[in-house]
Amino acid sequence: MAIVQLSAGPQRSVALDGKGAAWGWGAFKTAYPGLQDALPGEICFTDKTEVGHRRYAQPYAQLLNPGAPFRLVADGNTHILGACDTGALLACRPVIAPDHGAAHQTVRAIPGGIRQLATMQTVSLAVLENGSVWSWGFNHQGQLGRPAQPAQNTAAALDGLPAIASLACGSAHALALDRSGRVWSWGANQAGQLGHGTLKSSGLPAQVALPELIIGIAAGDTHSMALDAAGQLWAWGANNHGQTGSAEGAYFTRPVKIQTDFPVRQVGGGLFYTAALSEQGEVFAWGWNGLGQIGLPQRHSSPRAMRITGLPPITHLATGTGHVLASDGLTVFAWGDNRSAACGRPAQDPVVLIPNPIHLA
Repeated sequence: MAIVQLSAGPQRSVALDGKGAAWGWGAFKTAYPGLQDALPGEICFTDKTEVGHRRYAQPYAQLLNPGAPFRLVADGNTHILGACDTGALLACRPVIAPDHGAAHQTVRAIPGGIRQLATMQTVSLAVLENGSVWSWGFNHQGQLGRPAQPAQNTAAALDGLPAIASLACGSAHALALDRSGRVWSWGANQAGQLGHGTLKSSGLPAQVALPELIIGIAAGDTHSMALDAAGQLWAWGANNHGQTGSAEGAYFTRPVKIQTDFPVRQVGGGLFYTAALSEQGEVFAWGWNGLGQIGLPQRHSSPRAMRITGLPPITHLATGTGHVLASDGLTVFAWGDNRSAACGRPAQDPVVLIPNPIHLA
């Protein structure tokens, strides 16, 4: 089946196929008895040496939305967002029943015509076809991008932004690329990830000074990236593991040019690492390798881009907190943090170094 979108979150993976079926694996709970016999493998993985050790770890892809095709998906910290063909927006819990898919509720007060969905740890956002941005969730670090109380949950539009083409979210900050190729940012800024030249967080969007026309953006946990029209990459924010691609400086408060030996088509980031897709369909990664994100057998960090081997030419890339998803349009591959089976292997294999093919039913 054709894969049209990938989304990787903190502990889960989601793939959307050409028929609108959303498949999820990783930290999902099954809501009916007898599955242990039907689908062998770890359903609840327990490790008392870890905080929050009762994790659900389902390595087998499960259908999240039977009978309700999605156009878009975005995996979040506590739920998975799905925009339906009908115009409805669903917030799906990671609890799956065989006939009904994931338990879900409708997100209200979002106008129709959603173009993109994005999530942070406590905030969800949507870009509409008209270029407006809507946000909802908890606003303790200004992540909503608009004046609101810390516990604000109601969806509302952001003011002061031009028409937006795409969004990218880190742990608690957001980037927005407008239709003129300019980048805006808001939210947490403890490592300079907003790119405004300071370490001061901001609850309102402000433009990032970049010298080139930007065509793509991405955000890691506490760092940010922008791709210009020439295929050149820019980065700012935390650099404690070389995730910006530089061997110098613990953080950058303004964008710096990153030297790559390949033209970049797409870029993504996670916890202290960055992954990029080249124009030739190769995947490279750099930064922290504590969970195998950049594919090295050693757990040391590297600011130098390392090519991920064992992949066909890739067309889709998605980065989670500690794992990476890639697809050639037909098969999904995953590597990195597998403690909750987000790479499609039983959770007894906590780290996956070699890209693992995922079988969708």
